[in-house]
Amino acid sequence: MFRCQPGYTLRKIKDTCYLLPYGQQIADQKKSFILNETSSFLWNILQHNEEAEPEELVKLLARVYQLDESFFPELRSDVMDFLTQLTGLGMITEDLHPISKEPSGSMVIAGITMKLYGPRELFSTCFEPFYKKFSAEPDQILELITAPPASRCYEQVLLQNSEMTIFENSDRYVVLFPQMQNIYEAHMLKDGSYVRIHCHAQATELNTDNLFHAIRLFFLFIAQKNGLFAIHSASILYHDKAWLFSGHSGMGKSTHTALWHELFGTPYLNGDLNLLGFEDGHITVYGIPWCGTSEIFTTEQYELGGIVLLGQDSQTDRLEKLPPSEKILRVMQRMISPAWKEIQLTRNLSFAEKIADCVPVLHFLCTKNPSAAHTMKNAIDLRRNCNER
Repeated sequence: MFRCQPGYTLRKIKDTCYLLPYGQQIADQKKSFILNETSSFLWNILQHNEEAEPEELVKLLARVYQLDESFFPELRSDVMDFLTQLTGLGMITEDLHPISKEPSGSMVIAGITMKLYGPRELFSTCFEPFYKKFSAEPDQILELITAPPASRCYEQVLLQNSEMTIFENSDRYVVLFPQMQNIYEAHMLKDGSYVRIHCHAQATELNTDNLFHAIRLFFLFIAQKNGLFAIHSASILYHDKAWLFSGHSGMGKSTHTALWHELFGTPYLNGDLNLLGFEDGHITVYGIPWCGTSEIFTTEQYELGGIVLLGQDSQTDRLEKLPPSEKILRVMQRMISPAWKEIQLTRNLSFAEKIADCVPVLHFLCTKNPSAAHTMKNAIDLRRNCNER
C-alpha cells in the first residue's frame, strides 16, 4: 500500500498543479514537483484514502476516464511511473504487507514458524520436509512477488560485497542480490516479521535455487532474534550428540567428516551449515534445509557434543590448545548469522561465549589421512570417558 508523506500539499498556481513542501520538508530543502492531471488525481486518491494498492489506482483511473480493460497495461505503466518518481523523491511511501490473498504453504524450521505466499513452484523442494501447518501467528511471513518493485529507494548501506548489498531504510531493510539475475530486490520489515522478494516468474532450477539461498538470509535474521545462531560447519552424529567440524574454505571439513562416515559409520547431519540454540540447559543443533552443495541435511535436532576448529598440517595430526578468549572469537567468526549492526554482533558474541562455556571447543591441526579421524575420535572418546567417570 502507498500513502502520502506528511509535509506536502497539492496547490494549483494558474493552470499548473504543484506539490509544495512545507514545515520540516522545507527545512530539509525538499523541492516542489509539477503534477499533470492524472498525477494530481492519483495524489488526491492517496491523500484521502490514506493507503492504496497500484491495481486499485489503475481501476479508478479506468473508471474516471471510462476506459475498458484493454487500456489497463498503459494505465498500469503510468501508475507505476508516478509511484516510482514520488517514492524516489520521498513524497510517498509504500507499506510492507502481504499482497496475496491466500498463503501457498507454511513450514516450521527449528521451531521458527513461516507462512509462505506466492507461486508454490518457486519455493525449493528442499523445503518440503519442513512443511507443516500451525494455527498461531507466524514468526515470519515470506512472499514472492513476480514483478519488479513499484519504487526503488535505497538509503544507508549497511553491508556490500559481491553477493549482496543491504540498505537500511526508515521502516525496512532492502537487499539486492547482484549475482542472482532472477531477483529484482527484497524488502524486509525491520523486525523481520514480513519479507517480500520481487522475482521473475519462471520456475527454472536456477531461479528456485537462487530464491532458496536468498530466503536463508531472512530466515537467519528472524532465527537470531529468537536466539538461534548459524555456524558454517559440517556435522556428524556420534554417541547421540552432534559434533561440528568448522574451518575456512579448503580446510577439509567435508573430507574429515567423510573419513568419520567411512571409518566409523557415523551418520551425517549437515554438510555445510548448522543452527544452534540453548534449550533445556544445553546447546541444541537443529535440522535446517540449507547445506551448501552437499545435499546433506536432517530435520531432527540433537544435543551438541562439541565444536572442532580445523586447520591443516601436511605431516601430523595434533590438538592445539587455545586460550578461552580465542575459542570464543573463533566460534563467532565461523557464524554466518547477521552482523549488519552492532547489536547483532553482540548477540553473536554472547552466544559464542555460551557455546564455549557449555561444550569443548577444540583446535585440531590435521592431515587429510584416515589417521586424522582416528586421532580426533580418540580425543573425543577420552573426554567422554573422563566425563562419565
